[in-house]
Amino acid sequence: MSKGRTNKTYMKLKLITLLLLFPLFMNAQEVFKGEHFIEVTGTAQQEIEPNEIYVTIRLREFEENRQKTNLEKIDNDFMNALKSANIDRKRLELADAGSRLDKLTKREKDAFREKTYQLKLSSGTELEKFLEKLEPVKVDFVDITRLHHSDLEKMKLELKVKALQAAKSKAEMLLKSIGSEVGKPIMVREFDYQPYEGNMRVANVMVADGAAGENQIGFRKIKLQAQVTAQFEIK
Repeated sequence: MSKGRTNKTYMKLKLITLLLLFPLFMNAQEVFKGEHFIEVTGTAQQEIEPNEIYVTIRLREFEENRQKTNLEKIDNDFMNALKSANIDRKRLELADAGSRLDKLTKREKDAFREKTYQLKLSSGTELEKFLEKLEPVKVDFVDITRLHHSDLEKMKLELKVKALQAAKSKAEMLLKSIGSEVGKPIMVREFDYQPYEGNMRVANVMVADGAAGENQIGFRKIKLQAQVTAQFEIK
């Protein structure tokens, strides 16, 4: 084989090798370029007072000294307590269909009827006033079932903004320590957390012995948390 032919074959092999390695070289360049960023995580927390307090109240007929107190009497006392607390009845709704006031059979009339309401209150102060007026009423059960805030979604979004700002501040401090600066954001990733809606519970009020139980309120605020991970270019 002549020397010229050998050189041509060598050049062809070299060219093929370069063509094969060129994409790998370009990818390596992109990876290297992409490493010029800083990734940080920012968090923010907040506690808020609920402005929507959902209370469940169960009324049930009972017998005392061999005398049965009917559901209509208990219901009327309950409505009077609601009025005394200056609470609009529009905020009250029937939670179940457990009470039928007509077309009852003889056997059903011997049973203790009941009905359950759900009441929406706006503050702990209003709750305390309601419980104060409710105390003389022989209710069967009272429970605070849910705490919420009407602007919860707006507050969650504002908290995520604060978390992102915290992430940027962290990146600025870290890069400043090595003489660099934060550039434009490359990526922002948020994490969704379900708010912890604290439990506010009232002890059950039993009427079997004709005396209302002591009301005990334990109150916790709604806890919100936001976390954002962001990447910033390094100048």
